Amino acid sequence: MRIAVSVVMVALLASACSKKEEAVKAPEAVGAAPALADMEGPKPGKWKMTTVMAAMPQPVTMEVCIPKTSFKEMQTANQQAGVTCTEQTLTRQGSDYVGHSSCTHPGGKMTIDSRFSGDFSSKYTMETKTVMDPPPTPAMKEMIMNVTAERLGDC
Repeated sequence: MRIAVSVVMVALLASACSKKEEAVKAPEAVGAAPALADMEGPKPGKWKMTTVMAAMPQPVTMEVCIPKTSFKEMQTANQQAGVTCTEQTLTRQGSDYVGHSSCTHPGGKMTIDSRFSGDFSSKYTMETKTVMDPPPTPAMKEMIMNVTAERLGDC
């Protein structure tokens, strides 16, 4: 269960820092995305996040206060939690961003493929597929998670 929570947190941290168009200078190349280290997370404030996973009997909804943060700060938090990502890419596909990460954690390796859409000022969605090797349980070998986040206002 702790690994499942860790994987969800890594995916949520990745989503929280994956895009905010107005916070970064757009690259000139078509299909390119800003460098991950240059990106900021969602607009600070109180967000309602609803998570759906096949392994969960029903969606989980929680309200969280997200401070102003950047991907670089989140990378540091991941490293402190024992997660190291050797590969991280982010590309633009239409109005969405598509990310890929290969990471190691104390229990093994994981590959995370994500698609993010929305404005990150009021609402965004994240679709994530995580593959773990070795899986902590057979059911956790491949996990698909969908998160919908809506900004409620200030904290």
